[in-house]
Parts: sequence; structure tokens; C-alpha cells
Amino acid sequence: MTKNNKQENLIEVKEAGEKDYLSLPTTELLDAFGQGSHIPGSGSAAALSGLIAVELMKTVLTLSINKPPYQNHKPQFEHIIKQINSKYKPLYTELFNTDIRVFHKVSYYRRLRDNSENNSKEKEDYNKQSLDELRKATDIPINICKTSMELMELAFNVFDNGYKSARGDSGVAISNLLSSAQGALFVVFLNLKTFKKSKWKDEKMNEAVELAVKFTKMQKDAYARVVTLYNENTDNKQLTLDFYK
Repeated sequence: MTKNNKQENLIEVKEAGEKDYLSLPTTELLDAFGQGSHIPGSGSAAALSGLIAVELMKTVLTLSINKPPYQNHKPQFEHIIKQINSKYKPLYTELFNTDIRVFHKVSYYRRLRDNSENNSKEKEDYNKQSLDELRKATDIPINICKTSMELMELAFNVFDNGYKSARGDSGVAISNLLSSAQGALFVVFLNLKTFKKSKWKDEKMNEAVELAVKFTKMQKDAYARVVTLYNENTDNKQLTLDFYK
């Protein structure tokens, strides 16, 4: 059986989206993203970046709580860990799995549509089902983007007030959240191209644009922390925040 045939068979299996990809060994999960299939896809990849970010944040917070210089922030750090464990990690996990499940339905109904007779009611019905699922699949990356930007404020706190020697970890957490949010926006704008003009499309487009504007500010705030580390190493102020104005 060729690789292409395997991909086609996956699309044709209605329950294929129910697979628990997060339970796979890391190498198998990464291979799954690179196998050329529709799942797991870009939405799940954006959620995965968020999952990596929360674990890196937890590492820095755990290190910080146990060190005397950071005891003034201990209650706040413990609260952030609680939020990560009770809210953000479960939410990213849900978004990761839901994106796989819903986008598989999009692809499944598209395949049925494409294999149906032209101008038939069956083809029309399958097309409607695929678009209904794509609307759900568009809401998922919007929620991923919102979640990552909401968490970004906490990640900045961890970088600024947490264990200084672990700012590599907190910095990579920030970078992963930026990747998660921006990646999700890529998916949203691409999905919206499929739809004709409507009130729903206008609302989602406006929502995504607002998120993109907010993302741009957060990207600059994140880069300011790169400059902070640079300035701690040199008196030569070559790095600036003027890479965009």
C-alpha cells in the first residue's frame, strides 16, 4: 500500500479523529505531524506549542518557589501553577484533541462530497456538512490564540520575577506562546477564505483582526525581554525595539 493510499484511507475512516495522539511516544507524535495527512494538523500544532509553554513555565515557577530570593513572589507563583494545572493545561489538551476530531470531520465530508455525483443533493448535503464542521474548526484556533495571549501575561510575569538563571526556559515559554497565537491566526485567516461573505464571516474576521493587533503588541513586549538579556551582557546598545514601528 502506498503512502498516498494510507492517507486516503485515513480520511475515509469516520472514527479516525478519535485517536489519542497525545498518548503517543514523542517520536511517533512528531512523525504523525510529518506524515502528510490532514491530522494532526496546524491547529493541533498550535495547541501543542501552548502545552510545551505551560510545562516550561511550571519548571521555572517550581525552581523559583524553592529559592530564598524569590519568596516574596511565592504565593503568586503558587497561584500561577494552580492556574496552569487546573485551567491552561486541560484547555490546551482539549483544544489539541478537538481540532483533530473536528478537522477530520471536515476532511471526511469533503471526501464524500468530492466522490458524489455532480449537482446531486447528496453532494450538496456533504458540502454543507463540511462547511458546518469548518466553522467549528475555525473557532478552535481562535480559542487557541485567545488562550495563548491570555497566558502570555503570566509568562511575562514568570520571566520578569522568576528565577533569573532559568530565563532561557521562561523565554522559550514566551516564544512558544507567540508561536501558538500566531500559528492559530494563520489557520483562522486561511479557513475564512473558504466561506462566502456573511455576518458570521465578518464577525470572525473582525475578531481575528483584533487578536492580530493585540498579538503585534505582545510580540514587541516579548522582544523587549530579549533586549533586556542582551543589555545585561554589554554596554553596546545595538539591539533596539525599532524592528517595526
